[in-house]
Amino acid sequence: MNNYNVTLKIERAISELRRGGKVVISDINTGVSVLLVSSEFIQSDTVDNLLNLTHSRPNIILSSNRCKAIGIKSNNKPCSILINKNWSLSDITALCLPLNNYVRPHINGVIEERDNGIVSGSLLLLRQARLLPAGLISLVSNITIDSIGEWSFKKNLIHVDSLEQITSYEKASSDSLVMEVRAKVPLAYTDNCEIIVFRPRDGGDEHFCLVFGKTRKTFKLEEVNPLVRIHSQCITGDILSSLKCDCGEQLKKSIKLMADADEGILIYLSQEGRDIGLLNKLRAYSLQEKGMDTVQANENLGFNDDERLYYPAKEILTKLNINKIRLITNNPKKVKHLSNLGVNVTQRVPIKIKPNKHNRKYLETKSKKSGHLI
Repeated sequence: MNNYNVTLKIERAISELRRGGKVVISDINTGVSVLLVSSEFIQSDTVDNLLNLTHSRPNIILSSNRCKAIGIKSNNKPCSILINKNWSLSDITALCLPLNNYVRPHINGVIEERDNGIVSGSLLLLRQARLLPAGLISLVSNITIDSIGEWSFKKNLIHVDSLEQITSYEKASSDSLVMEVRAKVPLAYTDNCEIIVFRPRDGGDEHFCLVFGKTRKTFKLEEVNPLVRIHSQCITGDILSSLKCDCGEQLKKSIKLMADADEGILIYLSQEGRDIGLLNKLRAYSLQEKGMDTVQANENLGFNDDERLYYPAKEILTKLNINKIRLITNNPKKVKHLSNLGVNVTQRVPIKIKPNKHNRKYLETKSKKSGHLI
């Protein structure tokens, strides 16, 4: 199966999960297939429905961060918990969701303190859908691996027939980015600016870049070493000028820096909330109002502190025929990620933002826990 068909299948699986549907996932190496549903769409009949379809009692799957947040020891690995027959719907959701009235049910079943592949793959697919990394899986015990494709088709279920399709999805989707349109766009800081929009062939997230000044004319591999800002979408900061973060100010200062230099590229990635999505970012905001910092809030939801990958940025630079850059960032990890992808970061250009009373703790957490050089 070619990369386009693989990414298209994962996009369909993502859409199905986001609308509350079920997805079949198979591990061809072990011959195991499971039926997955997101924790965010569990209904009163979900457990019985999974049981009737698969002839197996469902398990709750949780990321290692979610396990840690609610006091379950999982050796920093995902866990799978067999649902007790006596558990109510609220018992199940208490484990999966960040609730105000959280009371964890007593767990009698065995917690798997290892990553058995299909659990990890299921959680990754949920994260790719920007859903909480928690769900229900039920072992399809009544159908063999050879028949699972036909069974899924008859049940009108999307079937992901290899874990590799999930793990390779983000890179494969980025590799399929196509430069769709470019147009001049005058900005407040300069009228010598062009916007270029990139779209993946599978219909996933679009990204764009702004190209400034003389960089518009010099896309020659060995001749340019432009200023580059790789900026992740932040609706609250970039558009609403939220004082809770420094994203909007970083964006504006980066644009001004490149406009003044009459060169540079701003790559704007569709990675809201460090790629957990707007809804989950606002869930994290709600937890921060209860006293958590940014990292604690993200981990309570089950995510890592930063879920971003930089495959799209690498591909955009490749499409622009650029392989060395001066990167505008306070984040050394971003430099490392790009270097690992083959981008030659010749210089890290810091960008200083004066804290305010609303984002001071956020910036302190960035520095102390996330390693940003602020």
